[in-house]
Amino acid sequence: MGKKSNPTTFQGSLKKKIYFEGWYNKLVDSPAKHIYAIIPAIALNKKEKTSHAFIQFLDGIKATAEYFKYPLEEFENLSSKKYEIRIGKNYFSLDRIHIEIDQQGHIIKGDLEYINLISWPKKFLQPGVMGWFSYMPFMETYHGVVSMNHNIRGTLEINGASVNFDGGKGYMEKDWGKSFPSAWIWTQSNHFSNPNLSFMFSIAIIPFLGMQFNGFLSALWHEGKFYKFATYTRAKVRSIEIEVDSIQIQIEDKKYRLEFKIFKKGSDFGNLKAPSSGEMLGHIAESINSKIELKLYNKKDNQLIIDDIGVNAGLEIKDPEKLVPK
Repeated sequence: MGKKSNPTTFQGSLKKKIYFEGWYNKLVDSPAKHIYAIIPAIALNKKEKTSHAFIQFLDGIKATAEYFKYPLEEFENLSSKKYEIRIGKNYFSLDRIHIEIDQQGHIIKGDLEYINLISWPKKFLQPGVMGWFSYMPFMETYHGVVSMNHNIRGTLEINGASVNFDGGKGYMEKDWGKSFPSAWIWTQSNHFSNPNLSFMFSIAIIPFLGMQFNGFLSALWHEGKFYKFATYTRAKVRSIEIEVDSIQIQIEDKKYRLEFKIFKKGSDFGNLKAPSSGEMLGHIAESINSKIELKLYNKKDNQLIIDDIGVNAGLEIKDPEKLVPK
């Protein structure tokens, strides 16, 4: 199965004609006064001759996003066995990152360590969060969770201001393929009152072999246990209720019912670029200071297992009306 059995590693090849791959690093300092997402990635389109590497930098408090472009030759995959890449003078891996950006009037530099990573539990038919879909060819987009939760140590200097991340928390995931979907909802938080709780959910229109379907995946890590809900586990999205300021979703499988409400009101959105046929022509409005109300029930006796509120939540929404169950 090769690289597909370890989705956190670089899945692509610089020889591909149309391709993208990027790793999403969410960083929150201990008092949650600084919330950032750093995304190292490549975008390949040999036909249009637009191939390049880049780093996107999202400031969740200021709701600003910067796009730092690098020649493709400055991207280097350093390992075939683990996630370890370099873009220019910047280094990214499972357990540490080194940032050295000096572009467009922005200077961002420093070193961070990732500690106590909660990695996705691997099985042969479930190497990552997509389950056996990870092995399917011809998918437009693949998704991977690298770390549901980890601690951060270190400092970044951002345009002259020093930000200490000691005692902070992080989250890592990734995407790769040719294009982002035409419609999706994505949300994530690992800032609940219970420090041993992390949650992510994603639903999108998935084109596959000339057809399309609404595919979803969701993961809860709670007190050392993973709860998985996904298309491939035969879980179902029972309802998506879209309001002006919120989205409420209910999903369930044979054992559990998961209910959560995502609040858009009060969220600040930065504008990220998104891949379309290997070119960064699309746009994503992303917040990383939203809020999620989360409840998990055992269906057998309707016992409430989890009842918590997640803050500093990531949120992306694109044409959610297309995802409402018929």
